[in-house]
Order: sequence, then structure tokens, then C-alpha cells
Amino acid sequence: MVEPSAQPPVGGGCVPAAQRAAARLGVAVGGLSSVFMVVMAASIILGIVMRTAHIDNSWTYDVDLFALIWVAFVGASFTALREEHVTSGIALENMYPRSARFMLILRFIIIAAFLVVFTISGYSQFSNSVQTSETTLDVMSWPVWIPHLALPVGTLLWLVFEVHLFVRRLTAPRS
Repeated sequence: MVEPSAQPPVGGGCVPAAQRAAARLGVAVGGLSSVFMVVMAASIILGIVMRTAHIDNSWTYDVDLFALIWVAFVGASFTALREEHVTSGIALENMYPRSARFMLILRFIIIAAFLVVFTISGYSQFSNSVQTSETTLDVMSWPVWIPHLALPVGTLLWLVFEVHLFVRRLTAPRS
């Protein structure tokens, strides 16, 4: 009989390599979320200063909004990767340990299906805004595809991270 620790990892060398790639992608996504958070904070402060000085600051509202949308969607994928995302409090796998693997698979299927639908919908919104050359109404006329791109990018990243977590949980030794 082979010891569990001596067994080769599931999927050979592909799974650990994919896990490392997802972890590196997670670091990049966390950095990107941080950048958007700083941009949003700076834009809000600049908007307040400009409003106090009676200078037209309508464009800062769009920067605030665009950065907020990117932080929300890209940041959601990052918090999901770190398993710090807000989720429902139902933990049937803890109540019924025998069904833990089934619940893990069911959870993944539900979340993955939602994220696939959301990614397709977000891509449709992005594509429509590109085709119509939609812009904001302020002086800067920002292209609206910029915030719309956050939807498919964020949900696709989240899907990648959900697959990463699912594989990690499936390959983890049972306690």
C-alpha cells in the first residue's frame, strides 16, 4: 500500500503549475484593485478640492464611478481567491460531513454557472457600448466601455479563482 503523501499529485505537474499561476494572477489582481482604490480616493479628494474652489469637477465624478466599478468587480474576484468574500452562512457540509464533497461540487456548479452568465452579460454590455461609441456627458466625454469592461473581466477572473479554489479543495487531504 502506498502512503498518501507518496502518491503523485492529481493531474501530474499541471495542477501545481496552474495553482501557482492562479496565485500569481491573484497577486496581480490584488495590485490592480489597490491601484483603482487609490485612483478613486485621489479623484474624490480632487473633486472635493475643485468643488470648494468653484471649479467644474463633473469629470471627477466619472473617474470616481469608473474606479468604484473596477474595484467592485476586480476586487470581488480577489476577495473570492483569498476566501474572504461575503457568502451565505449556510454550511451544510459542516452539519453533514458525509455530504461535504457533494456540497463542494454543488456550490462550485452554482457559482460557476452564475459567473458564466454574468460574464456573458457583461461582455454583451461592453460590446454594445463599444459599438455605439457611448460616452459620458461631462466635458471629458469618457468612453463608457471602460467601466463596462470591468464586468466581464472581474467575473471571468472570479471564475478562474473559483476553479483554482475548487481544485485546491478537491485535492486537499480529507481530515
